[in-house]
Amino acid sequence: MGRYMNIMLAALLIVTGVLVFLPSGYVSAGGMVCNQSFEEGVGGNVTSWNWTGNAARVDTGPIYVGNWTARITGENDTFTQWLSIGNITLPLTFEGWGWMCVSGNVTGKIELDFWTGVNGTKLSSTTELSANDTDGIYIQRASIMQSPVGSTCVRIRLLGTGWDEGGEVRFDEIGFWPPAGGLCFIATAAYGTETAGQLDILRDFRDQVLLKNALGSRFVETYYKVSPPVADFIAKNDFLRAVVREALIDPVVNILQWSQSLWRA
Repeated sequence: MGRYMNIMLAALLIVTGVLVFLPSGYVSAGGMVCNQSFEEGVGGNVTSWNWTGNAARVDTGPIYVGNWTARITGENDTFTQWLSIGNITLPLTFEGWGWMCVSGNVTGKIELDFWTGVNGTKLSSTTELSANDTDGIYIQRASIMQSPVGSTCVRIRLLGTGWDEGGEVRFDEIGFWPPAGGLCFIATAAYGTETAGQLDILRDFRDQVLLKNALGSRFVETYYKVSPPVADFIAKNDFLRAVVREALIDPVVNILQWSQSLWRA
């Protein structure tokens, strides 16, 4: 059985390798996890985030990964990050999440919305993840959202509302990612829909095989980092969609269907 797993994993890696080595201009988008533990930075300054007021990166001792957290203490304190997601030509599903430690009479918020361009046109309503006093511990908030067609970036804001004296909000592990049951970007572009039956077996193989071992998990992480702009390129060309679907994706799906008794839980 292990031999068959290696063969199937190799086939998927080959498919992704072919797609990844398309012209580099189509694979330039970055990853989709936003400075998760706030370890990246110098002193109070946080890498990749813009901040206002007295917002700062602070060393609070061990949290989840490392010691650093993002802290706000007043109405004018915010952190903002603009995250590139390529040029979305199909509605795509994402999950946003974050951990908050809230003290005092204040509501901590993580806001996410989709835009065309940085500070360009806002295309979606704002998804809010919020928490009130958490009794000195970090709690997680998460939500599923869909990006409108034409989205090129997501804006993530960390802030607080309803401030009272002595209030404080700390943020950690902020993330934005396709959910565990979410889309296979390149395959979705090739089939032109996220409901194609072939996608179900690809998702099942990802969840039941790839995500349960280190090599497979690294493959999935890399795929989610590079595939949105590749999928966008494929979706714009009917001929390329057909080639990717019939010459690359369909054979992999056929192998997985044929061998599913070996790997399906």
